[in-house]
Amino acid sequence: MTSYQVNVRRRGVSPLGLTVVVAARSRDEAAGIATALAENQRGGMFEPGRVRSLGRVEAGTAVDA
Repeated sequence: MTSYQVNVRRRGVSPLGLTVVVAARSRDEAAGIATALAENQRGGMFEPGRVRSLGRVEAGTAVDA
């Protein structure tokens, strides 16, 4: 797996930008995971922006970004 830093944005009445670090198999999967996490935690509809690879990680490894 690879860790990815994903910027997500919520549009609408109260716009919000977040940066989320996730472990995923691909950039598309990372964008989907980050979007789902943001929507679940903050509410609203988010869309992914920039997705940046942070490198490979092994299961159980802590990532600090």
